[in-house]
Amino acid sequence: PPSNRPGKGKIIAISDNPIKMSLAYQVLFADQYLEGDVATALRMVSKAAAQGADNKLVETRKAHWKGEHDKLIAKLEADAKKAVSAEKLDCIALAAIVAEQFPKDGIVCDETITHMPQMRPHLPLNEPQSFFRVTGGALGQGIGATLGVKLGAKDRPVMLFIGDGSFLYNPIIQAFGASKQYNLPLLVIVCNNQKYEAMRKGHVLYYEGGVSDTTKVHYGVYIDGPEYEKLGVHFDFFGAKAGTPGELRKALKECLAEVKKGRTAVLNVALVK
Repeated sequence: PPSNRPGKGKIIAISDNPIKMSLAYQVLFADQYLEGDVATALRMVSKAAAQGADNKLVETRKAHWKGEHDKLIAKLEADAKKAVSAEKLDCIALAAIVAEQFPKDGIVCDETITHMPQMRPHLPLNEPQSFFRVTGGALGQGIGATLGVKLGAKDRPVMLFIGDGSFLYNPIIQAFGASKQYNLPLLVIVCNNQKYEAMRKGHVLYYEGGVSDTTKVHYGVYIDGPEYEKLGVHFDFFGAKAGTPGELRKALKECLAEVKKGRTAVLNVALVK
């Protein structure tokens, strides 16, 4: 609402489609709308804002936010170090170990639903076009969308993080067939906690005080899944499994080597429930 607007300054909405005519109702409270390439618009706005700026104030603000940034990075590094030293794997350890090995020009795709908010700060996503979140309101698009990313970036390694629940929504055989037929090797990492956590959260969120909320009985949440690393065997894909940081480092290295050879790899990562 307007009362939450900043006390000073203007709000600028920057997007290739900032005024979404498809939406019947939206409240952005922006003073200016800049339509076009986001990176170009940001550079131009930054250049314009620098003209006539109070240099002393700018340096003070830079120093402040650099300090805040440094504190955040130190905390992330401490969290990652703690996670990778544990006996079992959680999603932070997974992201930190991937960050150690994944090539700098790699592309990360995501259909994990619940894991990625914790993982994203630990992943190397500093380059343009390095991250694509597949889910936009419907599950089962992960492998297909990632194949599309690989089709557009054949010279770059492409990896998909996908939850075991999300994975089972996908047309796995058909998508792997396309990967094989059109020579689009992927690294598919299944974040396997044997739970459809988004379903459990949905039970509580949409039916607060209902049967699932009060009895803690959640149908459709716990997954007795297959051996995901073997689901590509029909196409001679590589498969590996990991349940500890040490196993993950070894398996990930093997998977990346196979992808580099042009062979899709499926890595089944057992995460803490």
